[in-house]
Amino acid sequence: MIKWISILILPYLLVACSSNENELPKVALGGKSYGGEFRFMSLEKVTNLFPMHSLDLYSQRINTQIFESLFKEDPSGKKVIPHLIEEHFVSADGLKHTIKLRKGIYFHENDCFEEKTRELNAADIQYVLEFACSGLSLNHLAHLLVNKIKGANEFHKVSKKSLSATHISGIKIIDEYSLSISLTKPYAEFEKILSHPGLGIFPKEAYLHYGDKMLKNPVGTGPFQLDKMNEEGIRLKRNNRYWRKDSFGNQLPFLASLSMKYVKDKNSELLAFEKNQVDIVLEVPVENVQDLFGSLAEAQRGKTIRHRIFSRKSSSINFLAFSLDKEPFNNIHVRKAFQLAIDRNKIVNDVLLGEGFPAVNGFIPAMDGFVSDSTIQLPFDPVKAKQELAEAGYPGGVGFPSLKLWVNSIDGSSVSKWTSDIIAQLKTNLGINIQLQYCSFIEKTDAISGGDALIWRSGWVADYPDPESFLSIFYAEHASVNPYWGNISTTNSLFDENYEKSLVEQNTQNRIFFLNQCNKILMDEALVIPVYSDDFFVVLNLMLRDFQVNSLETMDLSMAYFKAIQ
Repeated sequence: MIKWISILILPYLLVACSSNENELPKVALGGKSYGGEFRFMSLEKVTNLFPMHSLDLYSQRINTQIFESLFKEDPSGKKVIPHLIEEHFVSADGLKHTIKLRKGIYFHENDCFEEKTRELNAADIQYVLEFACSGLSLNHLAHLLVNKIKGANEFHKVSKKSLSATHISGIKIIDEYSLSISLTKPYAEFEKILSHPGLGIFPKEAYLHYGDKMLKNPVGTGPFQLDKMNEEGIRLKRNNRYWRKDSFGNQLPFLASLSMKYVKDKNSELLAFEKNQVDIVLEVPVENVQDLFGSLAEAQRGKTIRHRIFSRKSSSINFLAFSLDKEPFNNIHVRKAFQLAIDRNKIVNDVLLGEGFPAVNGFIPAMDGFVSDSTIQLPFDPVKAKQELAEAGYPGGVGFPSLKLWVNSIDGSSVSKWTSDIIAQLKTNLGINIQLQYCSFIEKTDAISGGDALIWRSGWVADYPDPESFLSIFYAEHASVNPYWGNISTTNSLFDENYEKSLVEQNTQNRIFFLNQCNKILMDEALVIPVYSDDFFVVLNLMLRDFQVNSLETMDLSMAYFKAIQ
């Protein structure tokens, strides 16, 4: 459920206009208006803008403005709906998906084309799906499709250095706007996979023209296109040939541009919002809301700035992960000791001030279409935790190595606070010493892949609205695909068996059973330590209207506009 709290206080300045506003339509119907720049900040740097390569949330928030997928999550967050697609048919046996594209969708104008741009067609969809099945180093999404589309596995093997000249047998072009996709099995949620933001559509010409430099030369069909990208941030400008219109017939998007600048800490971002230098603060620590923006009572007395608070249930989980092939975490008793020594309720209630939900039922958070098995419990039991650590050969923590917990955050942040509390709990309950190692997202990724990080804090936001997205990172066949995950896959064949059954099971209750079996195996082996799930909590400029955010924590700015407060 979306909750809006409007707070009307101080006068607000109008947003700055963009240099390309002279290309915008002059009038918008329905009380809406064209122009203005949407401004926000990021603590992490976005190093590339190719959706199959940049799978972190920070990159996806930009990429989803540039690229569009065949399907997208609907506003309710309960299902996916056709986006670039006009018609979608599934055969009675579930093995063939036939797709008919909308007409009149054009790529961004770019030097890769002979004539500035061209219309999207079925060959583009074939090309993108084949790229996603390839073994090319730019592609981090092979796990999504390789074993699902007929002929994709063979294509992957011969496409390590370049795309094979032979097409995937399961993808057939019917006509200029239509194609069919034949599957190896009747996968239950294949449409949701096609909504993955990493499967944003791009033209063949872009890869032929830029090669690996396509990482910083994105070409899509989305409402915005790249204007500039440097060490300070990223700026996108309006796509004046965007294909969508709103219910009043207004040509979208309304905004002239959007900009993302890098910021060193969350307090600087909050201060920038207070000074009207940005229009949104993402992932607001709950303790900062009252400190910097005041309580509702203060707002009613006219003592805070004009803003509204936007909160939506997030499909996410915060957890600790280990390097499972190295000591001491190759020992299940050590992992079990950690699992039992952490009081999740204390972290949520005392450290996070009630903003979150303890992950006491495993790795899959509460979400539509999934009911967790109540028998899966992660109790706080320090006595048993000590016993497990002693069983591992470290009674009372004696002899346990001094470790670093890698955290891509900064001192004083909410992430810093809850990870610090975990370290304190492990010291108290197990007698072991761990230090926080603050780092950037890239530094943490390098430490994981290089073997320097033995334990790290991580967060996982679903790539598409389905519980399977949380389990896919542990599936053995996916282990080597994504370097961000580290060595966290299970070797338990029962996990793989139940995971594979969940992919094809059509009966909802049976599918939930298989998903819960996977969840239980993960917790029994203590492969990761889920801590809590949370809401996606942001503060918005009150003048910003029709802003949308989904449960995957990406923004939809295609219909957003600014309207001055009277």
